[in-house]
Amino acid sequence: MSCNKGYFVGGLFVGTIIGGALGILLAPSSGEETRRKIKDGAQDTFGDAYDQAVEYGENLKEQLQDMTDSVTDKVNQYKNQIENKIQEIQDEVNQDIEELNEELEALQKEDGEAVADAAKDTVDAAKAAADDAKDVAVDAADKASDTIDSVKDAAKDVVKN
Repeated sequence: MSCNKGYFVGGLFVGTIIGGALGILLAPSSGEETRRKIKDGAQDTFGDAYDQAVEYGENLKEQLQDMTDSVTDKVNQYKNQIENKIQEIQDEVNQDIEELNEELEALQKEDGEAVADAAKDTVDAAKAAADDAKDVAVDAADKASDTIDSVKDAAKDVVKN
């Protein structure tokens, strides 16, 4: 639809110029008066075109700002969802580690040191895996935050220009 509007505005502009030029050229006037009329008509026409271009630019800026705000909101929403999921996983891992520690203590009492040492190694490995998972999740959240900042900066640059 905006393409049709562009054709209409362009046609209106061209028609105005042609009609004005023909009207001035066909009117009975002296050369000096005709030149003045052409000059005045051209200034009016180009002034109108300039005003329309400025208005179009302002509308475009508003649309870009709206789009930037929308994208920023969506990215922030996804970032919050990721952070909530990371916290949920962290809580589950901590609970699992706590349960493994309880089982380790029970095994130490029942089966002796060899089984307890193996279980302790398993708990330590689970803790390390949990720490690694947390680091990966934090890195992902940081990258999402960096992406948000990049999108904001790019959008601001576009709006400024």
